[in-house]
Amino acid sequence: MQNVTLYLDYLCPFAWRGLELVYAAAPYLGLEITLRHFSLEQHNHPQNRGLAQNPAWRIAQQPRSGPRGLLAFLASHAARQQGSAAHLRFALSLLRLHHQEGRPLDEESCVEAAQRAGLELERFLADLEEEEARRKELTYDLEAAAELGVFGTPTFVLPSGDAAYFRFTHLTVEPELAVNLWELFTAFLHNGAHVETLKRPQRQQGA
Repeated sequence: MQNVTLYLDYLCPFAWRGLELVYAAAPYLGLEITLRHFSLEQHNHPQNRGLAQNPAWRIAQQPRSGPRGLLAFLASHAARQQGSAAHLRFALSLLRLHHQEGRPLDEESCVEAAQRAGLELERFLADLEEEEARRKELTYDLEAAAELGVFGTPTFVLPSGDAAYFRFTHLTVEPELAVNLWELFTAFLHNGAHVETLKRPQRQQGA
């Protein structure tokens, strides 16, 4: 098995599409997925301009009822206490609830995601209440993301050690297509062309 680390934010639809794609491709390519967290709210906060390595405003220090994405991160770390497979199922369930079904990232949705993912619910709730530990784990993830230079989600760290931000326009869950797309995207990093950025121009309205 080859490990792929994915930095995600539950608020981000592109992170959801990226996880769905690599999840569909993983069994056919021998990939093991490790999930880590990156906060777009923290990264884009006006107090943190130019302070990615040492942010002034830190989401892990905010009240649970404050930032939109904080509870989802804490719940995600609670799910991770039951193992990487359970964590992955929880992440997919919560992302689908939010982006497919339009549910808010509140406690009810987190509990439902845990149930859909087959987690031990009492253990999940107890681990979620261990809030100081969950906040420390979130801080560790965010510091690791800053060291890596993550600026958006999804950012993948590939088995080669290369890291890349892939922004997927369409949802891909069909395994054959997911495998083809994953191999295409990763070949882009390894083919010797040394292309660091590829970005389509924004079309103006009426064009």
